[in-house]
Amino acid sequence: MDHQKVNTALLFTIAVVAVGSVLAITGTIVIPFVIAVMLYFLVAPVVQLLARMHVPRGLSILIVLVMVLAFGFLIGLILYSSVQALLREFPRYQVRFIEILTDLTTRFELPDEVLDQFDLTRTARVYLLSLSGNFMSFVSGLVIVLVFLLFLLLEKPYLKSKLTQALKDHTTRKIAIVFEHINAEIGRYLRVKLLISTLTGSIVYVAFSIIGVDFPFVWAVLTLLFNFIPNLGSIIITVLSVLFALLQFAPDWNPVIATAITMALSQFTIGNVLDPKLVGQSLNLSPVIILISLLFWGWLWGPIGMFLAVPLTVAMKITFENIPALEPVGILMGTGNYKQRKRSIPWSRRGFAANGGTVHTNNHEHNKDS
Repeated sequence: MDHQKVNTALLFTIAVVAVGSVLAITGTIVIPFVIAVMLYFLVAPVVQLLARMHVPRGLSILIVLVMVLAFGFLIGLILYSSVQALLREFPRYQVRFIEILTDLTTRFELPDEVLDQFDLTRTARVYLLSLSGNFMSFVSGLVIVLVFLLFLLLEKPYLKSKLTQALKDHTTRKIAIVFEHINAEIGRYLRVKLLISTLTGSIVYVAFSIIGVDFPFVWAVLTLLFNFIPNLGSIIITVLSVLFALLQFAPDWNPVIATAITMALSQFTIGNVLDPKLVGQSLNLSPVIILISLLFWGWLWGPIGMFLAVPLTVAMKITFENIPALEPVGILMGTGNYKQRKRSIPWSRRGFAANGGTVHTNNHEHNKDS
């Protein structure tokens, strides 16, 4: 029995390394597909809603795709215009940065070599130039995502019947239940997270407009996006916005303090009060696993991987919990809260058992349930 567990662990490790290598090599193709799957979880309920309103399914899909394309193109165009405006104003920010750095060097009696070696402005300019030249690649990537999304939406009505014809046993019901569970959890997470992030971005936009921070819309969009990175995202966007306010307003400290208070209050109130109540309780993911997933997917796919880390990890956890050989891995990925796990797993097992399937349940869970 121990040998079997060791072999299972080794095979699982080899599989993880192999899959990770394939995903790293094929990232340019896989990333748009994964983004399309995430969008599918968001927009599939909209298609169903339009269908209940007696709108033909083809027309419903077309409406949703046009909405996604228009929204994505609008956001990309506004960000591109903002980056161009930032490049035009970059010499002014560069002068302000050098003035602040010179003042700090004189005040703290630092060596003059520090000013020569601290070439952050050049790095920032190169990065902004690369962003300004990537608008067309952004549009092409958006089109690829929409193509994948189109085929996913067209495939949905036939998926269940195809599984039934392919497997023709109780495994079909279990796969369908697992998929519905993943669909429900990730769809709910993305919808609630989008709502919370949009609310945070709106607060930042209004507050920064009142304070007078340059490019408030850019900061609002960045806040919205970085809120999809648990824990680290709010810290990164807060530090960046305060540093930018310092660069813009110093030595006038009032706007800088107002910027810091705005970011801290919005991130603390929404991130520590609203977010856990609406999102955190349903995921049943260990904080350590969330951190490891951020590091892993960030290392694998860069910043995009960090945005996708939590949904991908939730899907893996639900899948592991419903495969007897990998169930211990799924349990270790959870918070250890039995009530959350009971809500996360047994409903699907009971539904599976109610449909005539066999369920793998250990004695400890059976005693608690009884």
